[in-house]
Amino acid sequence: MSIREVGRIFTQRWFIGLVGVAACSIFIWVVGPLITVAGYEPLKTDFQRLVSILVLVFVWGVFNLTKQHKQKVKEDETIQSLLEVDSQSDKEAASEINVLQDRIEQAIKVVTKTHKGKRSLYELPWYVLIGPPGTGKTTVLKQSGLEFPLADSLGSDSVAGVGGTRHCDWWFANKAVLVDTAGRYTTQDSQEKVDAKAWHGFLGLLKKYRTQRPINGAIVTISLASIMSQTRTERSLHARAIKSRLQELKNQLGMQFPIYVLLTKMDLVAGFNEFFADLSKEEREELFGFMFPKDCEDERGVVSLFNKEFHHLLERLDAQMLRILETEDDLDKRAMIFEFPKQLRVLQANLDEFLTEIFAQNSFEEPTLIRGVFMVSSVQDGIPVSRLMNESSSGLGLGKLGLSAQHHGSHSYFVRSLFDQVIFKEQLLGTVNRHYQKQSSWLHRGVYIGCAVALCGAIGTWFMSYQWNSTLITQTNKETDHIKAMIGADSLDFESDIISAIETLDRIMTLPLGKQSDYGNSDAIKKFGLYQGDKVSQAANNAYTSALTKHFAPLVLDSLISEMEGNQEHRQYLYETLKTYLMLFNPEKYQQEEVLAWFGFYFERHYPGALNESLRDRLMTHTNNLLESNERGFSFNDSAVESAREVLTQMSLPERAYQRMKLQFSKSHVPSFRLTDVLGPKGLEQFERMSGKPLSQGISGFYTYNGFHSIFQIQINRTVKGLMEENWVYGDDLKAHEIDQASAIQGVQARYYQDYVNEWKNLIEDIQLKQAPTLDLASTQARVLSGVERPIESLLRAIQKEVGLTKVVLSENQKAASEVAGKVAKVKFSNTADQLDMYLPEENSFNVSLPGKEVESHFTEILRLDEQDFEDIQTAMVNLRSYLSDLSSSGNNQKIAYKSILDGTVTQDVAASFERARELLPKPFNQWLGELSQESVKFAENGSKDHLNQLWLTKVVKPYRSSIAGRYPFVPNASKEVRLKDFKRFFGYGGTMDAFFKEYLEPFVDTSTRRWKLEKEIGVRPETLAVFQKAKRIRQTFFEPDNSLRVEFGMKPVYLDQHITRFVLELGGQDLVYKHGPARAKSLSWPAGQDQTRIVFTPPESKREIAHTYEGEWGIFKLLDQSLKARPESRNDNIVMIDLKGNKVQLELIPSSAINPFWSNEMESFRCPQTL
Repeated sequence: MSIREVGRIFTQRWFIGLVGVAACSIFIWVVGPLITVAGYEPLKTDFQRLVSILVLVFVWGVFNLTKQHKQKVKEDETIQSLLEVDSQSDKEAASEINVLQDRIEQAIKVVTKTHKGKRSLYELPWYVLIGPPGTGKTTVLKQSGLEFPLADSLGSDSVAGVGGTRHCDWWFANKAVLVDTAGRYTTQDSQEKVDAKAWHGFLGLLKKYRTQRPINGAIVTISLASIMSQTRTERSLHARAIKSRLQELKNQLGMQFPIYVLLTKMDLVAGFNEFFADLSKEEREELFGFMFPKDCEDERGVVSLFNKEFHHLLERLDAQMLRILETEDDLDKRAMIFEFPKQLRVLQANLDEFLTEIFAQNSFEEPTLIRGVFMVSSVQDGIPVSRLMNESSSGLGLGKLGLSAQHHGSHSYFVRSLFDQVIFKEQLLGTVNRHYQKQSSWLHRGVYIGCAVALCGAIGTWFMSYQWNSTLITQTNKETDHIKAMIGADSLDFESDIISAIETLDRIMTLPLGKQSDYGNSDAIKKFGLYQGDKVSQAANNAYTSALTKHFAPLVLDSLISEMEGNQEHRQYLYETLKTYLMLFNPEKYQQEEVLAWFGFYFERHYPGALNESLRDRLMTHTNNLLESNERGFSFNDSAVESAREVLTQMSLPERAYQRMKLQFSKSHVPSFRLTDVLGPKGLEQFERMSGKPLSQGISGFYTYNGFHSIFQIQINRTVKGLMEENWVYGDDLKAHEIDQASAIQGVQARYYQDYVNEWKNLIEDIQLKQAPTLDLASTQARVLSGVERPIESLLRAIQKEVGLTKVVLSENQKAASEVAGKVAKVKFSNTADQLDMYLPEENSFNVSLPGKEVESHFTEILRLDEQDFEDIQTAMVNLRSYLSDLSSSGNNQKIAYKSILDGTVTQDVAASFERARELLPKPFNQWLGELSQESVKFAENGSKDHLNQLWLTKVVKPYRSSIAGRYPFVPNASKEVRLKDFKRFFGYGGTMDAFFKEYLEPFVDTSTRRWKLEKEIGVRPETLAVFQKAKRIRQTFFEPDNSLRVEFGMKPVYLDQHITRFVLELGGQDLVYKHGPARAKSLSWPAGQDQTRIVFTPPESKREIAHTYEGEWGIFKLLDQSLKARPESRNDNIVMIDLKGNKVQLELIPSSAINPFWSNEMESFRCPQTL
């Protein structure tokens, strides 16, 4: 056996599988005893390991047998399909096909029975022979020198077509299977549809039964005689047909395969027999052709190398020709030998064109893998063709010159080595089916990856198990050493440093696999290998139990004793503490839940706040672990117990019972009463608590209707009875202090009722409505209070329900059932009912009276509210909402507010409805309505004030600023003066000031008094009323009743300087002239029709007058104001002193009425404010 054959064995799948089984067997035998699964060792004994190995070998063997069986079944299906390929052929060939089918079946039986030295039929390479009819495909196979196993049993004709292959013939050689297809399948020129259908059916069979690699290659046969004799068109048709069949093979089978071109019937080339007549048998078996490389840079592909290779082939013939000619004497043969290379050279162009059309590459088709071109001659029969003679004779006009037929035998030339040395050696050169390759590759990858993952997982698991156990032991030793050092340093002293002590105890508790270990004791993966967890866990738990008993148990007992000694005034707490302490020493009375509850409260009180939350949790953990331990190490303290009992006997049983109920049921299943559950989401926005507490903080469910009936009434008897039965807590001294159960219950009820009332009164008095600083907020508040939620009514109804403890709350269905039952009973038992009714007062029989009257007596004002009362309250809310809504939603809300105050109807309706509601409601609800009423009035006043201010600004302030403000006579030294038209328009009767006052203010002002005052508050200040009062005095001073502007007065000379001969006062054509004669008064009036006032002094014997003009319509006022500055007492005696450049005159001012318009402060002090 050669080294190559040995190496081939090593690559076989069965050998690789055998090696894998052997490796797994060795692994099981060596490593198996170390494997532990959850504490179980499945491969501990030799017998267990041996059985595991035998099971593994058995599974592997069954797998291989199953695989071989499947392969054989598939081969049988393939062979059967081959037998049925032609079952639908034409009736003319039916008998021939039946004979061929019988012989094929016999041949398959011979092949399947003969396995020695041969491979399976399915594993042999398959090759397809295609080519036009008559190209010698079958003859080539017969002369190929291959060994066909059917030849010995059935004769050589059993595998060959008769007179050419009609369909397909399978040639079963010992090294390959060759499928000889009918030439009509290639050309498809006889019956195109039938041939094409048969051809595609044949491809489908190949793909179905040879899925992985349908064929290993294709052999294309081309007759040289056809190349020489056919026209160019005929050759092109055959080339296209062959090209199409090759492309169909690739596309249908989904693979690339090598193609070998056989140029058959070389013997029909003139000179062939003469040239190769002297070849020996071995020389005839050599190859006559050439192989192409797999790749080529030419864009046409490797077929572009044909001419070059064919030329080398002709050179070989030329090199041998001289030797052959020397041995040949016949001149005709010598001529034929000489012309033979030339004959081939003439064929070169046609062959190149033919092959190029078949195999040239293009951008639209996948290139074919042509491997070589070989010329062969299977038999020497027929008439040779000479292209040279034909072309010469045609040129001379002699027509075609024929050669004589040849009969040189049936030797094959250049065939026998072709299959063995070329084609079969490249059986694996082609690809496999792409679809199968993709599926197979992914399957193989999955299997390989799965095996690798499983192997790595097993190795990793064992390694992790080993590492984990090693780390466990190392960490345990390390932690143990550290804890020993800490204990030696008094780190478990809870009295001096509880933080350090609890940390040390935590470390002992969290020892690896201890009481609370982080090592994951239930992790099965970590138990593979040498698991040491059980031993470590037991040691850790023992160490933790010892630390609890020795160091933590004293802290537990000391906390109870210290609480009993330090809280003797808190007797309920003292009772619970004593009871907890006694339960630790009395297993029959022990209740762990109650004990843990006491320690939870204790730790919460001594280590409060979020900062100590972790410490409290850790203390509770150790306490729970200590109580669950069988070794507590407690010692009983008689003196502490006796002291506590002595104090407890001084606390009454009702007090203890009530305190216990408060402690147990302050947080129960009964929900607390919360305003957030009553007021609704919108109503919550309108209320707040005066204490600043959130609305969500309400009253414990223990003090609600449900708490009273479902907890207090039910639990009071049990609690009192339970306390009376807990005489073991008090010891033997309890009997002297016992009272009967009924008295104890009454005492508990009295305490409960008092707290019940206090809880609800405190809540009710703590609720208040939020202030609404703006009209929009007030309107929103009123809308919410009167909306569908009706928060005030909802709150009152909720309070009625919670404090009305004597009422039975019936559902609607219960009420209906009660009414029906009452009617039925009244009819059926009318006589009896009438008799019994005489002995009872008239009242609703369904209003069952329950305990709780002691509570109801404190809330009678709330409980008496009925449906009509609630409707009246709602009416007040609706009126308020409508009123404020009108104020806030209207575009001119200030005007509406003003009118509402003016006529008083809306505000009176709101006030009346609110007054009715306030009478119905108790405190603080009636105060809420009072505040709402006051706020509505305030908003109305503010709205009215804003409305008046807007009017004041536009109707009064604006004209005042444009024509009055900053002008004379209102500003004495002003450069500008008020025009008389503006003065009349602003101050006259019906003018700006007068009209505004009469239209907007007069209904609210009392003008009968010396100083005007408001009769109804509309937001006008008293100072503003004084402005209107001044305006009235100005109007009365300057204007006549007919609204004419006229001031009448007189002037009388009193004194004139002696050196002045004449004095003249000119006032619009009214002249006062004085010449030192008798003084006479001159009547004057203002305005005088001119825009100036002039004074003139005339000295004696002088023609030049001394004069001064006071410009403007207010000139006379300017003159008088100037004289008042020089002589202030003129305001009292009306003497006007005029001094012009040292020239003086005195005049007496004589007013026409008691109101002197001159020198009055009314105009100088008159100012219009920005707002009213």
